[in-house]
Amino acid sequence: MIQILDSVTANGISAGEVVERPASVVKELIENSLDAGATIIHCKIEQGGIKRISVTDNGTGMSESDAKLAFERHATSKLNNLNDLDNLITMGFRGEALASIAAVSKLTMRTRQIGSEEGFEIVIEAGEVIRSGRVGCPEGTQIEVCDLFYNVPARYKFLKRDTTEQGYISDLIMRLALSRADVSFRLTSKNKDIIHTPGNNNLLSAIYVLLGREIAEAMLEVNYESEPIQVSGYVASSKIARGNRSRQILFVNGRNIQSKVITAAINEASKTWFMKGKFPILVINISVPLHLVDVNVHPQKIEVRFWDEQKIFHSVYHALRKAWEENSHIYQGEIVSKKNDTFEPISTKKLGTGQTYPKQNKNKEQKEQLEFRQIYTPDLKINEKESEQRKSSKSEAVSLSDSGSNIQTNFTERIDQQDQAKVFINQEEFISDSRQKSNHTNIESELAFLSNARLIGQVFQTYLLLEYEDKFVIIDQHAAHERILYEELYETYLKNKNLSVNRQSLLSPLTLKLTPTEIALVQENKEEILHLGFEVDEFGDDTIIIRSVPDTSAGKINIQSSFEAILDSLIDGSFFREDKRDELLYTVACKAAVKAHDKLSYQEMKQLIEDLIPLKNPFHCPHGRPLIITLTRQDFDKLFKRII
Repeated sequence: MIQILDSVTANGISAGEVVERPASVVKELIENSLDAGATIIHCKIEQGGIKRISVTDNGTGMSESDAKLAFERHATSKLNNLNDLDNLITMGFRGEALASIAAVSKLTMRTRQIGSEEGFEIVIEAGEVIRSGRVGCPEGTQIEVCDLFYNVPARYKFLKRDTTEQGYISDLIMRLALSRADVSFRLTSKNKDIIHTPGNNNLLSAIYVLLGREIAEAMLEVNYESEPIQVSGYVASSKIARGNRSRQILFVNGRNIQSKVITAAINEASKTWFMKGKFPILVINISVPLHLVDVNVHPQKIEVRFWDEQKIFHSVYHALRKAWEENSHIYQGEIVSKKNDTFEPISTKKLGTGQTYPKQNKNKEQKEQLEFRQIYTPDLKINEKESEQRKSSKSEAVSLSDSGSNIQTNFTERIDQQDQAKVFINQEEFISDSRQKSNHTNIESELAFLSNARLIGQVFQTYLLLEYEDKFVIIDQHAAHERILYEELYETYLKNKNLSVNRQSLLSPLTLKLTPTEIALVQENKEEILHLGFEVDEFGDDTIIIRSVPDTSAGKINIQSSFEAILDSLIDGSFFREDKRDELLYTVACKAAVKAHDKLSYQEMKQLIEDLIPLKNPFHCPHGRPLIITLTRQDFDKLFKRII
């Protein structure tokens, strides 16, 4: 039998869509605060938000009539009709959150409009208004939610431990704070601040407070525009990475979302910059015209639909690659001491303003944190005297970044990192022609010293050793040759699709025996294979002969391995996929490059170094591993304890 549900049951069902756990309540309440124009938002929780959640803001507040209507189903101030869904500028819009939350808790709201002499209070339990009336309260709105799911035991039993629920809330507020650096967010539990952001409209300040100093120092600015899309934010350099995507925080028009399209773009862009299984840390916002993105495709608004996914993919891809290429660096090695040694590796930190501070030992770490915080969060005005006073306080400001909850300590994992040199290339073009002097002059100024460095020789038949002034340089011969081959193949095969890779004829052609399937594939794709630099002819029923190979400035290549990589791509079909062509090239480059334990002549080593200098990215192999490392004389002096 079909029947109309009563309001309590209907609100309870809506609560199931909107309110999954305490973090869902916090999300809805804070989004309402942001839509109300709040610049300060304070969230207090008890027992992971299960016992009590309080969200206080300094927003516009509500009148008495609006406060009463706010708890009706489908009541909202954020849109008027269906057409407004195409131009949403607010965080929330469904108009069910407050009614749904009130249906499964004991809720009290106090609100006062700016300029009003008094406020209004309304108390609701299980969806029923208990009392309401005028009350004295600050301007803005405070909503207190107690005993969540007390009247819905079936949902209550699925809640996790208090610390786990608190972790969900911490992660949520972290993401909201990164989306709105102009708003000061504060999360408190047991009278202790877990999160407290400055709200000074500086995203890097928020990253420092929420994700830690090392990550903030490693961040590179992302700023890319391709009409009508703009991508902005920060992405970490390759010196810091994570084994999962938990620190890839994405926003579309300021709304934290999940997107397979954007994730795919990030994965594709990070190839050749990060090792396999490592993922870049990033905080980026994609600004899209409102009518070209649909945010009304998920009950919790965590997924969106784009009008042109390919355009989004390309914009994110180019934005990240541009940031990494303009900030390439030589990996700065360190002589790391053993656990019981009394000396520390030499390290210098550049903190973004041109000032540098030497590495501090552990008992000076707090002072160093305060100095960095002053640079990135000037509005906090932290000085030495204040820091001494705060050392004895449980609510110490520095604890917001390094001594917060166990959830936040995961964000501030300590890894000693060296200052990285920044290298700029042409900002107008995503990938510039490395063979044009105008586009790689600055890169040459970074690695040009290698031309004048003294080549010491080869060690372990794997690494090239050079000396220049007070620098000791180590180059991985396989990684370097792989990068050289990859960029040469890319420039002719992918970038200039009308050109074929230059070929060199073999004095002694190579014959390979293939299966009938492989022979057929080679015959069908002979022109494409030639385009890659391999001239191939049939030599009997089951054999081919390779007459020429790609002509690379780096000299000899492993012909059989590189050609087999092409065969593998023909067999699995990836050869014909546009999104796999780049992967094919660095696979061919890897197979063709000289290997570890290959003995090189002095001239071959010199040629390898000269060909490395003008590349777009002469710092990583196509798989993301560093190919060049420098150590200073001071590092060696430290190792031999000439310097303490």
